[in-house]
Amino acid sequence: MQTGRTNRAEGRTILWAQVPPGQSNFNGPAILIVEKAKNAEDPDDYDEGESFVPSNQFDGIVGIGSSGSGPANFGGTPGGTGVVGKGGRNQGSGVFGLGGGTPEPGNRGEGGIGVHGLGGGKIDLHADPAIPPGAGMVGQGGRQDDNGNTLRLPHAAGVIGIGGGTGRNKDLLPLHTLTETGGVGVYAQGAEATMTMTPPPSDGSGSIPGANVPSGPVAPGAGVLGRGGVPIPPEGPVAAGVIGLAGGVPIQDISETGNTGVYGAGPTGIFGHGPVGVRGQSDSGAGVHGVAESGRGGMFESVRSAQVQLVPQEVRAPFPTPVTVTPKEIPAGRDEGLQLPKDGQGGDLLALMDDQRHCTLWFCVRGGAGAPAQWAQVLLGTLFEGKR
Repeated sequence: MQTGRTNRAEGRTILWAQVPPGQSNFNGPAILIVEKAKNAEDPDDYDEGESFVPSNQFDGIVGIGSSGSGPANFGGTPGGTGVVGKGGRNQGSGVFGLGGGTPEPGNRGEGGIGVHGLGGGKIDLHADPAIPPGAGMVGQGGRQDDNGNTLRLPHAAGVIGIGGGTGRNKDLLPLHTLTETGGVGVYAQGAEATMTMTPPPSDGSGSIPGANVPSGPVAPGAGVLGRGGVPIPPEGPVAAGVIGLAGGVPIQDISETGNTGVYGAGPTGIFGHGPVGVRGQSDSGAGVHGVAESGRGGMFESVRSAQVQLVPQEVRAPFPTPVTVTPKEIPAGRDEGLQLPKDGQGGDLLALMDDQRHCTLWFCVRGGAGAPAQWAQVLLGTLFEGKR
């Protein structure tokens, strides 16, 4: 193989790492290293101020796979892979990408993406509509052996993403073990927001520029951030930010999932656990909207407190002096056309509206348990007209 020219190959070329007799280790960290030149072999070959080190940007290795030229379609048969990396048999990484260069003394690179995948788009001319564009990155986690997994360990995650997981003297991946990350399609850990006090940047005068200033992110990072696409032109719903489907629930059409930040479907669509389990906030519509076909639109439980709290709105004036009123009720035996659920459960609260748009409120005082449930009307006071 000669540099500076095109080398032709009529067969494969293999570089074997081998050792001479009596030596067990290979002499070097890799079989092939391609990098920018470092030290000159003979400094006398260069005049004062000259350097053999190139100053332009260039790639270390470019691998281009080829498609066959068969008549199956315009582009030929499916193409070969540009670069294939196979790690060592015992947990070796297939491909390892270091953004900004290697993290070693004297080579502190800045920025740079570790692995950047660009999916192939569709060509404009004679495109085959049956061939979809390619994904930017595909992650497939390894599987445990079906018959040898007596420790009951999970399969590996498809993708593990750790925000702020690497840096100088920092590698957080070992903290996220298979037990914690396994079995999921995507495992994501948001970066922490560590704040320290540090001297401010120097102004170049050599004097102390001032008091210490905070250094660190303003806030910790989210584990997963999903932003749905928008229609162009703006007709129809925007796509959901995140769609979560439990088990074999089929993927729903955008008419069902659109316009939602998080859409969940399954035996339990969305489950929240914490100081606030689920929070809904809206500028104009309902903060939380629960709809059910046969069950309850919403169910609330509490062990030691009220099941529901309605936070009162403030009125900037005292209430008028109360007066005694006699509420009216629908008398027992006069329930023609009044259909209350016979399978009601104690604690159910039900609002009904008749064909004249008059509403009444009902409370289930005793569940069915084989017999029709018993309801009592919640009696209200005098009617008031809304004024705001």
